Amino acid sequence: MVFALFATDVNQATAKNMRHMQSLLQNPDSAESTTDSVDSDQPFVFVDPGSARVFSMATRVALTNVPVLICGPTGAGKEIVAKVVHEASPRANAPFVPVNAAAIPASLAEALFFGHEKGAFTGAQSASAGYFEQANGGTLFLDEIGEMPLDLQPKILRALQEKKITRLGSTRAIDVDVRVVAATNLNLRQEMEAGRFREDLYYRLSAFRLALPSLAARPLDIKPLALLMLQKYGAAARPVQLTPEALNKLLGHSWPGNVRELENVMARAVVLSQGQLIDLQDIVFDEEELHADMGFTPKAELAPVTMSQSRLDPESSDEANSIIKALRSARNRKEAASSLGISTRTLRHKLQQLRSDGFDVPKAYSR
Repeated sequence: MVFALFATDVNQATAKNMRHMQSLLQNPDSAESTTDSVDSDQPFVFVDPGSARVFSMATRVALTNVPVLICGPTGAGKEIVAKVVHEASPRANAPFVPVNAAAIPASLAEALFFGHEKGAFTGAQSASAGYFEQANGGTLFLDEIGEMPLDLQPKILRALQEKKITRLGSTRAIDVDVRVVAATNLNLRQEMEAGRFREDLYYRLSAFRLALPSLAARPLDIKPLALLMLQKYGAAARPVQLTPEALNKLLGHSWPGNVRELENVMARAVVLSQGQLIDLQDIVFDEEELHADMGFTPKAELAPVTMSQSRLDPESSDEANSIIKALRSARNRKEAASSLGISTRTLRHKLQQLRSDGFDVPKAYSR
């Protein structure tokens, strides 16, 4: 079976870690004596054939300078895949600079990306290098690229084309050698059609696309990920293991929050378990915990969202139902977006997309 384990610092995903991963898969009971042997901060496991293909293609494209666009749902591990590309490339010893494009204030975007000189604007008390300079010789990871402000996009495109940037307050061009890896949970072609994303930037970034499946679409990754997370959150004095019943509950869940949700569930299970076994009652999913903590009974389940056009796939329907359920449980749209692990802007776009794609989304939720 082809697999690999990469932690947040991929340099630490050593052969020792991979041998231990194989041991866990062959003998889960061995976990109790090896709690400290795996670096499992934000692990990404390539065990399922779907994720193994992602690993294979990521390591192959890493050997080139081709720009990479990673597409996949929120929480599935896109940044970890970007680090795989970086660490498997000739740039591995140079900086890896992650940037969340959706979280950058529009007023500071140019200064953050291109840097500034002292006095370039009010409050610029000293010169500062931007993200492009910080990543020089290495990899610049642009996460949530689909939410980058439209007026910033041509400036990023120019920097990528010319391989030069100019700091705010300066006239001197600075050469930069940066490999760009971008990621998105949006359909960028639809964003282009809606006028929210530039076509020329899309083609500059998407020379090679990696499609990262949701956690539900790679079920063979669930067990090893769960075991690694138990080791991460379990105390060395009280190692914990999964009962078969608890594992079956994990395997039967739809995981709308993907790996991020699984990590929350396993951290919660470590807290709830009384002994060295995590049983069925210790596996509490996010929506169950929310209802228990808030002290109220969940509202009646909405009828499943329907599709009016057969061209839509089942995964889109699952996402639609997850979004509507989140809106139903939350007090407002911001809270719903937070529970889904996305920004309010992404939630707004997704609601618009669902209606335009033929989903029967209630109008109260689509405004």
